[in-house]
Amino acid sequence: MNETEKARLLKKIADGDGLPSLSPLTIQLVELAADDRSSASDLANIIEKDPALTTRLLRLVNSAFFGRRERITSVPRGVVQVGFNEVRVMALSLSLRDTFPLGKVGGMHYDHFWKTSLYRALIAKNFAKSAKSTDVNPEDAFVGGLILEIGMLMLFNACPDEMREVFPGGNIPLEKAIVWEEENLGINHRKAGRLVLQRWRFPGHLVESQKYFGPKALQPEKPLLCNILELASEATEVFFGQRTELYQLQETAKRLLRLDSESVNSILAETFDSIEEMAEYLQLEIDSKQDLLRVMEKANQALARINTSMKTSLQGVLDQVEQRNQSVNKASEKMEQTQRSTLQNALDALAHEIRNPLLAIGGFAKRLASVGEQDDKGRMHLIQISDIRQYSQIIAKESSRLERVLKEIMEYCQDYEPVVADKDVLSILDEVLDEFKEIFDRDKINVIWDFPPKPVLVPVDAAGITKVLRQLLRNAIRMMRRAHGTVTVSVQRLLPTRQVSIGISNSGRPLPDDIRDALVDSNLSTKVFGVGLGLPMARKIIEAHNGRIEIKAKEGGGNTVELYLPTA
Repeated sequence: MNETEKARLLKKIADGDGLPSLSPLTIQLVELAADDRSSASDLANIIEKDPALTTRLLRLVNSAFFGRRERITSVPRGVVQVGFNEVRVMALSLSLRDTFPLGKVGGMHYDHFWKTSLYRALIAKNFAKSAKSTDVNPEDAFVGGLILEIGMLMLFNACPDEMREVFPGGNIPLEKAIVWEEENLGINHRKAGRLVLQRWRFPGHLVESQKYFGPKALQPEKPLLCNILELASEATEVFFGQRTELYQLQETAKRLLRLDSESVNSILAETFDSIEEMAEYLQLEIDSKQDLLRVMEKANQALARINTSMKTSLQGVLDQVEQRNQSVNKASEKMEQTQRSTLQNALDALAHEIRNPLLAIGGFAKRLASVGEQDDKGRMHLIQISDIRQYSQIIAKESSRLERVLKEIMEYCQDYEPVVADKDVLSILDEVLDEFKEIFDRDKINVIWDFPPKPVLVPVDAAGITKVLRQLLRNAIRMMRRAHGTVTVSVQRLLPTRQVSIGISNSGRPLPDDIRDALVDSNLSTKVFGVGLGLPMARKIIEAHNGRIEIKAKEGGGNTVELYLPTA
């Protein structure tokens, strides 16, 4: 567009020329705001001329969503209890929804537009409620979220016919849509929205919220309503797959609203509980359970991306560990400190890249699962309940596994120096075996103790050796195909070599190659990703004691892992 065409488009929007014709009722509501002499009864009289609007408005203000203690049975009473301006704006918002069509026209997806607008409105209302600030009324936040992108409809209706087919009608991220609008039309829809809302005499703070978007809207010095509406917009984009930074959303809510991640997860999850009821007031068809399934699918996909990224990052960290281990004997103290610092930076980067998004997705999935579990109204099909729980279980289980692997990476890459003292390894084994007693009883596993009659004192780091024994026992139990197996724990003094051997045998299947490699191969790679770093950490601890690990096949099936520790 040239400058003349841009100016003409701007004037067209400002004058309302070419926009959908507002209903007589909507026009009266707009005019009411410009009349300083208007009263509550004037507003009630206008609304009551439309029985359908009256019914929808009363249902809206009486819904559990707005939490009124006393039931409002008439528009005049609603105006008094809810507020003149709030009722006018809610009525006007319902009327605006009726003004525009549904379906797809050119590049404008009206269904998607109103659907995302309602999700944004509900999330904004709950953010405002949770923030517990007198600066923002939750009802204002709801209306602000509903009409935040209303200028997009105005801009679409005012733009030239040839641009309508390629118009990005709300199904791309906001900032990309605004860039397209400014490049092709010379004006963005937020500016169009301010012009129209000013003409319609919307309250100043709702008009002002149109001005800011993106990072600017999240600055602490901006009005709290702007902060909340932008957070709600980003949350909606997370829902519909246009944005994936759930963790960043949680951190921003913590910074601006002092909400913890669990509160944010609850706000987002609770949206699915109320969206269908609210959709009725706007005469929209929304299947919240299908939307919930799609959100879980996207969370699962995000988890898969984290899994891939984690493997790549893990290999880089493990390579640095290997390089440091190979050069540690040759390195000067200064060089060793530099290597340690480099490794720590890599670990910090890995934690930042992986842990925070991982925890965000895992916590969100667990909270989403409760939506299906708490639905006792019979609105959800059984297959949907099953699918939701299945998704939530998969996501929660996988996020927990990746979280465990990440924790093990951080631990494995840190320097380990055993603090040794003479300890009775029989006592240590007694304590560890007692920890597993419930599992042995549950799985009907027979435990054979083959210990010397007297204490066996060995200079060990008790905490480190305890960790090793726990890991090896867990692994032995895992190798059992079914219950009723046998685990044998033996201790022997090897006087000629001045060593003690601790053997843990099981009657289960042979150790897979990945577990064997993790126990005996010092050259780690992402092959340990499946089994975790618990076994390599066990080997690291034993080697730090100047000991070693051997794996032996048992006659008749099963396997034995033997630890050899020096007695001096």
